[in-house]
Amino acid sequence: MKVLFVRYFLSVSTFLFCVLVNFAVAKALVIVQVQDSVLAAGKFSATSEISKDNPFPKASPESQGVSTNALTRLGELVTGFVEAEEIVGAELLVIKNRRTVMHDVFGLDAPKSDEPLVKNTIFSIRSMTKPLAGAMAQILIDEGVLKLSDPVSKYLESFDNERSRDITIEHLLTHRSGFPMKSAGRLWSDYSSYQQIREVADYWGEYGPQLFTPGDKYHYADANVDTLGAVIEQAAGESTAQLIERRLFSPLGMSDSITLLAAEDARVSRLAGKNAGGRGRWRQFWRWQGRPYFSFPMFAQGFYSTTVDYARFLQMIMDGGVVNGEQVLSKAAIARMLTPASQTTMPTGFAGLDASYGQLMQLYEKGGHVVVFGHSGSDATYAWAWPDQDLMVLYFTQSRGSITMTRMEAVIDSVLARPIQIKID
Repeated sequence: MKVLFVRYFLSVSTFLFCVLVNFAVAKALVIVQVQDSVLAAGKFSATSEISKDNPFPKASPESQGVSTNALTRLGELVTGFVEAEEIVGAELLVIKNRRTVMHDVFGLDAPKSDEPLVKNTIFSIRSMTKPLAGAMAQILIDEGVLKLSDPVSKYLESFDNERSRDITIEHLLTHRSGFPMKSAGRLWSDYSSYQQIREVADYWGEYGPQLFTPGDKYHYADANVDTLGAVIEQAAGESTAQLIERRLFSPLGMSDSITLLAAEDARVSRLAGKNAGGRGRWRQFWRWQGRPYFSFPMFAQGFYSTTVDYARFLQMIMDGGVVNGEQVLSKAAIARMLTPASQTTMPTGFAGLDASYGQLMQLYEKGGHVVVFGHSGSDATYAWAWPDQDLMVLYFTQSRGSITMTRMEAVIDSVLARPIQIKID
C-alpha cells in the first residue's frame, strides 16, 4: 500500500510541478504578497477584543486552527483566475472563530486599466440582497405583522385575481410561487419605466404564476422578492428600505451597506465598477457617474455592500439572531431561514453535499443537516458560512459572467472547510 501511495504521490507531484513551472514567474510576486497578507495577521493577538466597530479582529491563522498553506492556496487560486482573465478582480475575506485570518484583494477594478481593486470596496451584491430582504420579513413574522400563510392579496390588490390569489408570503420566501424569472413585456427589458417597487409587484400580480400552481414546485425568480419588498412596505406602513436600514443594518453595524445609491452619499466614491463578459473579453458596463443603476430599491438584486458588512450579517445568523446582546432575529426565524424547503439544481463544488433552498437562503446539506449556508449574486459575489466550524468565506468580484464559483467552493472545501486527510496504512 505504501509503494502504491508513493508512486501515486510522485506522479501527481510531477504533473503539478510541470503545470506550476509554466506560471511560476508570473505568479511569484503575487504569491509572495498573498503569503505576506496571511502571515501579517500573526502580528495581531488571537485574543483581540471583538467590538461593534471591529467585529472580526485579525489573528494568525494557526491561532485559530487554520493552516497558512491552505490560505496561501486560496490566494493562489484567485491569482490564477485574475491572470487567466477569468475575473477582473476580487476581494477575499476568511473569518474563523470571528477572527480575520485572511483579507486580501486581487486584480483590477476595470479591465485593461491601471486601477487596482482596494480593500473594503463597496460591491453590487445583486441576489445577495435577497437574504437581507428575507430577514426583514422574518422580523415582521416574529412580531405578528406578517404570517407565512397570509395571501399576498391581503396586502396588494393586484394579486386579488384568479391567477395570483393563492400565492402566499411563504411561497415568496421559498421561490414556490410559480412566477418565472423572465417575462414578456417591458418589465424585464426596462426597469427604468417604473418608479417604485409597488409597480413591479403589481406587474407580477397581474401577470400571474404561469409556470405551475403556487406551492407545487421550486423555481428561483426575482419576482418573489421584489413582491415581498412591496408587501413589507404595505404591511409595516414604512419604506422597506428604511426598515432594513433601521432594523437590520443599524444594529448589525452594517454602515457600508446601501439600499439605493445617491449622489450626496460619500460612500459612492468607494463603489466598484460593474464588469461583464467572460474570459479574456471583459468590459465595464457601469460605474458611478452620478446616477444609480436602479432608480429605486430593488429587493431581489439592488443592494450594495462590503465583504466585512455581509460577514456581519452571516455572523448574526450563526449567533442565533443575537448582535451585541440584542435579539435582532428570533431563533425560530433563523430556523425558518435555514430549513430546506426545496432541493435545487444549483451547481456546487462542495463534494457530497446536496444543494437546497430555505427561506431566501441557499443551503448545502447532508442527510438533512445544513453544513453550509449563504448566497451568491449574479455580478459574481459569493458568501458562505459553516456554522459548525464558525467559519466564513466571502469572495466578491464584479465579473458578471465568470464561472469560478464551483472551483472556488471545491478548493475551500478540500483545503479549509473539510480538509482531506490522507492516511497511509
